[in-house]
Amino acid sequence: MSRLVAVAVLCLSAGVASPTTATAQTSSAASTAAQTPPLPGFLTSYRFHLNALHLGSDSDSFVWDTDFGGDLDVFDLHYFRGNVLVNLESIVGQQIRAIDPNQGNYTVDLSTWWRTGMSGAELGATFHHVSRHLSDRDKDFAIAWNMVGLQFTSPLALAGWDLDVGYRLLKTVQRSFVDYTGEMGGSIQASRSMHRRVSLIVGGELTAVAVSAADRGRDNQFGSRIEIGARFPGRAGFGEIFLSRERRIDANPVDAEPTTFTMAGFRFLSK
Repeated sequence: MSRLVAVAVLCLSAGVASPTTATAQTSSAASTAAQTPPLPGFLTSYRFHLNALHLGSDSDSFVWDTDFGGDLDVFDLHYFRGNVLVNLESIVGQQIRAIDPNQGNYTVDLSTWWRTGMSGAELGATFHHVSRHLSDRDKDFAIAWNMVGLQFTSPLALAGWDLDVGYRLLKTVQRSFVDYTGEMGGSIQASRSMHRRVSLIVGGELTAVAVSAADRGRDNQFGSRIEIGARFPGRAGFGEIFLSRERRIDANPVDAEPTTFTMAGFRFLSK
């Protein structure tokens, strides 16, 4: 547990980082709603993303990772807002056929956010659900978990860079098959305008997942991700291309082993 605490301190002090779009089932930044300005009312704002990543790995189970989803502010009371975030992830390999979707993973986050008034910072309470499924594979048991906890996000401006920093602390309240008992992480995304039509983006993240040693006899799990790319603004959103390196916790839900990927991809984001 001491290693888990050490990582938490590192996350909280350094804010090591990641983009806000979904990439993995145990990823802090992937399930954090984007910040929005106060706009009192019902269904006040929404953001969607679509991305695809080519995975460089030694396994023919992992060739492509695709995501589609978004987050929606259901209500806004100026200082408080309620948000729903949903993501569908499909892992595509080439085990059985050239294009072989072998995993379908669903993430849902229900959160309420308090705009603290401190330089745009927001403090959120969240319910986090993940359900993982195998396509065309035998599996007669559920792989899913529910967590509750707190999130904190804050925008920063530093030496010409626009930063988004986030922290997350969750406790597991229900689990099926997995041994996760809690999650904590820190993330940051940085962007800098290089031209009116292109910005440089850099990001990274650390995630620590506490586990029950009695279930599988393993230690706490640690994931990380770094990314660099370019963002191209459009009238209704942004396009991005990027390279990244990720250590993904339990990439295969049955084998439950960390896997490291080198990835190249693109994403489209609505404003």
